[in-house]
Amino acid sequence: MKTILVPTDFSDAATNAAEYAVSLAKEINAKITLLHVYHVPIPSTESPIMVITNDEMQKNNEKALKKLASHLKGNTKVEITYKAVMGMAVEEISEEEKTANLIVMGMKGAGKLSEIVLGSIATATLRNAKIPTLIIPAHTKFRVPKRIVFACDYSAKNDYNTIEPLKELVQKFNSKLFILNVKSNKDIISEDEAGASLRLENKLNDTNHIYHCSENENLIDGINEFAENKKAEMIVTIPHRHNLLERLFHKSISKEIAFHTHVPLLTLPDNHKSLPAYFL
Repeated sequence: MKTILVPTDFSDAATNAAEYAVSLAKEINAKITLLHVYHVPIPSTESPIMVITNDEMQKNNEKALKKLASHLKGNTKVEITYKAVMGMAVEEISEEEKTANLIVMGMKGAGKLSEIVLGSIATATLRNAKIPTLIIPAHTKFRVPKRIVFACDYSAKNDYNTIEPLKELVQKFNSKLFILNVKSNKDIISEDEAGASLRLENKLNDTNHIYHCSENENLIDGINEFAENKKAEMIVTIPHRHNLLERLFHKSISKEIAFHTHVPLLTLPDNHKSLPAYFL
C-alpha cells in the first residue's frame, strides 16, 4: 500500500497540509503516516525552572498526534498512523521517508514563497528527499490536479527517469500537462539541450501534454503568470542538479520574488535510479 508521510508541528499550516494529504490519500487509496519531531527545550536562564521529562514530552506529543489523527480520519476509511520522535526534523524526516512514497508538508504564512520556504525545514527536505515532496500553501484545499504545470529547463544533466510519478499522476487523474520551458536564454538551444528535450518527449509520448515557453524574463513571474492563466492545481519541478530550487527561491535585489501561494508545489528528486508506483 502506498504511504504518504506528513510531518507536522501542529500549526494551522501543517494541519491544512495533513487534510490535503488525507483527501489525496482517498483518491489514490493510500495510507497516512503523521510524523512529529521534537527536541528537549534548553533553558535560557539560570533561574530554576520546571523542566518536562523526555517521557512526558513523548506522551504529550503522542496524545496530540492521536487527536490530530482522529480529526483527520473523520468518516473516511483512510488508514492513519502516527509517530513522535525526538531529534532534528530534517534528519528524522529523511529516515522516515524510507518507508513512504510521498512527503506532504505545509507552508507557513500567507505571503511570498521566497520568504516562507527559503532557509526553512521545507527547503532542507526538498533538497535531501529521495522521494517526491509536495508543499501545500497555507489555506490551500485539495483539488483534483486536472491541470499541472511542469516547469523545467532542458539541461543535459536532467535524468527524466524521475518523472515517472508525474506521469502516473497525470494518468491517474486524466490531467493535462503543460510543460513550461524556463530556459533563461530561449534563443540559443545547444545540442545537449536538444537531446535532453528529445529524451523528455520520449518519456512523455504516452501522456497528454503540450509544450510552452515563458515570455517573461523573470523566472518566478513567468511561472506565476502561466500557472494562473492555465488555472493550474499543481506546479512540478525537478530542483536538485540544475539548481532550479535556488532560482525559484532567490530574492532579487530589485524586488522580492512572489509566488502564487495557492498552488501546491511538487518536487521530484533526481538522485535515484528507480521509482515505485505512487499514484496508480
